[in-house]
Amino acid sequence: MKVFFPLLLLFSSFLLAQEKEISNNEQFWIGYMTSGKLSEKYSLWNDFHFVPDGFFVARTGLTRFFHKNLNLTAGYAYLNVPTFSETIKLNRNEHRPWMQMVANHKISDKLRMINRIRYDMRFRQDFANGELLDSFTFNHRLRMLISMRFPLVGKKIIGGTPFINISNEILVNFGKNVTNNYLDQNRLWLTLGLQLDGVSFQAGYMNRFVQLPQNDRFVRNHTLVVWITHHFDFRKKKKIDPDEELFYRQP
Repeated sequence: MKVFFPLLLLFSSFLLAQEKEISNNEQFWIGYMTSGKLSEKYSLWNDFHFVPDGFFVARTGLTRFFHKNLNLTAGYAYLNVPTFSETIKLNRNEHRPWMQMVANHKISDKLRMINRIRYDMRFRQDFANGELLDSFTFNHRLRMLISMRFPLVGKKIIGGTPFINISNEILVNFGKNVTNNYLDQNRLWLTLGLQLDGVSFQAGYMNRFVQLPQNDRFVRNHTLVVWITHHFDFRKKKKIDPDEELFYRQP
């Protein structure tokens, strides 16, 4: 796992080297991620994301903990995503059952690493001749994320601790309905965060590189991100452990 992060960055650089027609765009991404601890082994996942003129995501799921460093989540997400048909902007719906596996590792006294694999089943609303249709097209998507986080003060991210997070995620499409954009996206971001009791704040920059369905067309989104992660514990007389919930929350 320790060598996977540099290999992922190397692969991302190779993909970016294949660019042909690239446009640049500026975005603002705000996200609110929550978890509700139901028991020692289960928690409720909810997160919401909004990018003006970009997309809206509402996602929910149920997480099962097999170890404090390993968990599985499955759930459903609803998206509203803009697209263009005959130069007319449309906002089409997407229904997305999803599942993921998350493992986090202690690399050193200060450095922690997340490995996440997420699978999306994407039912995307069809459109033609400037109109949305009642039908949906299905395809698969696999997301592979590596994230590093370390505190700027002390050796552990606890209440009142500022921290730095650097992450890279590759999103790959597959299925019979995928034609050109097998590489869906590459996301590379750097954020500065603050950990408080039960909540964390992050703000920073994301380079979101997207391949369009049209062959050899790409968009590089320079994105300012502001993310809030909130933990709720529905158990009685249980103390929140930041490593248990807040650490593995990524958009």
